[in-house]
Amino acid sequence: MIPRLRRRLTLLVVGVVALVTLGIVLSIHLIDLKNIDATAATALQVLAENRGQRPAVEGRPDALPQPPDAGDATPPPKPAGDDSAPPDQGPLRPVDMGGGSWASLSNAYTVRLDDAGEITGWSSDRADLYTDEQVRAVAGAALATGKARGRVDTQYFSLVTDEAAGERLLVVLDARLEFLAAGRTLRASALVASLAALVLCAGAYLLIRRMLQPVQASFDRQKQFVWDASHEFKTPLAVISANAEVLSREIGPNEYLGYIQSEVRRTDGLVQSLLTLARMDKGTVAAELKRFNLSDALLSVALPFESTVFEAGRTLETDIPEGVFIRGDEAMLQQLAVILLSNALKYSAEGGLIRLSLAPRGRGATITVYNTGQGIAPENLERIFDRFYREDASHNRQVEGNGLGLAIARNIALAHKGHIRAESDYGHSATFIVTLPG
Repeated sequence: MIPRLRRRLTLLVVGVVALVTLGIVLSIHLIDLKNIDATAATALQVLAENRGQRPAVEGRPDALPQPPDAGDATPPPKPAGDDSAPPDQGPLRPVDMGGGSWASLSNAYTVRLDDAGEITGWSSDRADLYTDEQVRAVAGAALATGKARGRVDTQYFSLVTDEAAGERLLVVLDARLEFLAAGRTLRASALVASLAALVLCAGAYLLIRRMLQPVQASFDRQKQFVWDASHEFKTPLAVISANAEVLSREIGPNEYLGYIQSEVRRTDGLVQSLLTLARMDKGTVAAELKRFNLSDALLSVALPFESTVFEAGRTLETDIPEGVFIRGDEAMLQQLAVILLSNALKYSAEGGLIRLSLAPRGRGATITVYNTGQGIAPENLERIFDRFYREDASHNRQVEGNGLGLAIARNIALAHKGHIRAESDYGHSATFIVTLPG
């Protein structure tokens, strides 16, 4: 139980750390993308206001190309792919980009369009980075969107009209470098966050293990106590039982002696159940897994049980197909069937029905025990497998039992890596379903 609790707590911590780590990494990446969008929007607006050309930057005259001096007779070089130089429209308007952030502006180019939307030329201060085919492809994709502003892959665009030149301009901002940088940041943050998460998970595992050590020690002492107490009870019970038998032969039938023998038998059953649970807890009773005929094993339990059910005024039905084989411990699974059938007999109504069913399930099988009667309250469906728990809080002696049978049945199912659960139509019936793997 403690190892299972440790695993669950560890998995819970790992899951929480993984989700937090993923959230942090994605948040960093989304912030990067949002910053790229914001910077691109500002840059496109400035480029559009300056007819697609890079403006001068206040306080950084050497950072970017400046307009040619008015007295310089030599015209500026004609950009690659440009069929005709743009008309002289005066110096570009200086702009303040906030602390010189314009110096990190991505590469940009401007495409001139005629009234029909055909490309008449393009220009860029880094024309060596692009070809006519690349420019045409991006311009075509941008125009196909039908929007005046948007993005095509890593290319942000803005469609503006140059009234002075009488033409339309498609200003394109190439943000490939920014997206590559965002990708590198994503990978780096994911790596760092993953390493941090591994360290946190390892620390959490060690902390959980340390926290549960006192619980494990207490649980081990409890199991040892049950084991020792059960063994200590065996000797006095045997002595009481033997002396009661001697007295019975000497004095004949006696009411009070009958009470003693009945209580000895009940207590002896309790001790045997405690010993069985203690052996399972200590691991001294392990399931000997081998392939056997589960159909025959259940029938060998059900057939002798029919007379007991008949004498109690109930009806036993079986639905067990032939030839259902499974890998498991035959004796333990027969004990499980006896526990469930006995439980069904105890809590079934007079003239009620008990049904034992078997169904193949892949390489495994499903055992079902159904009985009519009061059934189980919904809030008790899980608790009935706890040790010493009985739905009748008063532990009425009219219904024999010590509350350990279903706990043993659950341990047997777990020993086979299976599962047992209870279902109930409260007030009418109860069903126990055991699922066994192959």
